[in-house]
Amino acid sequence: MENELHVRPLEYGDADKASMILIAAFKGFLKEKFDDSLTVHFSPDTLREEAHSKEKHGFSESKIFVANNGEEVVGVVKVTAGKSGLGVFDYVGVAPECHARGIGSLLMRKAEEFWKERNQRKIHTCVSAHNKKALLYYIKNDFLPEGYCKDHFHVGVDEIMLGRFL
Repeated sequence: MENELHVRPLEYGDADKASMILIAAFKGFLKEKFDDSLTVHFSPDTLREEAHSKEKHGFSESKIFVANNGEEVVGVVKVTAGKSGLGVFDYVGVAPECHARGIGSLLMRKAEEFWKERNQRKIHTCVSAHNKKALLYYIKNDFLPEGYCKDHFHVGVDEIMLGRFL
């Protein structure tokens, strides 16, 4: 499978599958805490809008990349580069049937390439404290815990803040 894997920017036709992957990933660990706001946040229309965005005055740039196995979208990542050199690992998701096949690592390498091209000095993200699989993914990729926030995005879901220098 790995010989067929490649990563590229999200295209218009990728948004439906990318949306399904993200919704499945977040429902998987949020369970009953997953709500309509996340459905909208990960909707195909939202992904298309955010795929290549530059905020006002050029203060940040976001990009969504997809991992493909042949023509099939099997993973998605959104990254942001800030003008101050502080980047964001916004989110990542891999199709459930494709876990543990190196897709998350491939997406991380693309994210690192994006940040380095934009001279980012540090990257930050957060992970739900009970999402052990994601926490291990970030630690494996050199992120370190930097803080803890109770009820950060959802009541009853604490977040661990993570950061890493490039």
